[in-house]
Amino acid sequence: MNATGQPGDATGSNPGDALRFLAARVAAEGPPLAVVSQKPDAGPVLGMLAAAGSRTSANPGRYAFVLEAVREGYLCHYETSRVLEDPDPDLALLAGDLFYAIGIRALAELEDVESVRLLSKLIRVSAELRSQGRCEDSGAVWLATVMALACGPDDEYDQLIAALARGEDGSREALASWSQSCGNENGLARNLREAREAIHSAFDT
Repeated sequence: MNATGQPGDATGSNPGDALRFLAARVAAEGPPLAVVSQKPDAGPVLGMLAAAGSRTSANPGRYAFVLEAVREGYLCHYETSRVLEDPDPDLALLAGDLFYAIGIRALAELEDVESVRLLSKLIRVSAELRSQGRCEDSGAVWLATVMALACGPDDEYDQLIAALARGEDGSREALASWSQSCGNENGLARNLREAREAIHSAFDT
């Protein structure tokens, strides 16, 4: 497996198509990966949230694709893939790395250094939190980072991510409040709610 090719040629312009284009991108890799034969049950709600902000408005389809590729990498490592057909654990880990590489490569083509920083931090911090069994903290980091990608980070965002990584009391709630305020201020409250529900539904399965 590798992350070669031109992901920019197959990301689509509609954020709602992000998972479909991601599945097609991975199918082009061929064996040993097998893509699900039908449309994934879950929609690309995190990608659509990422694409709905002012920072990403010039290329919403690409940003949705990037975000969903990184999300799929995370799901392959820690939860259940939406795109692959029941991979064994070892293959899922390798596939997760491939999805991360696809997402970061597609983002690099946009020359958006700040978003590379945000998603690199997201991958690192969420991995650390999952290794500690802190699933809900990881979910809070995901939501806040998608909001920062969509609308722009600030010093408070970076400080709250660091505080949560250290396990400071009340940091998850404070980060969730930051995300909600950002959503309210940018007209993305509904998108944020849908993304939150998608993330938290995984905790109930």
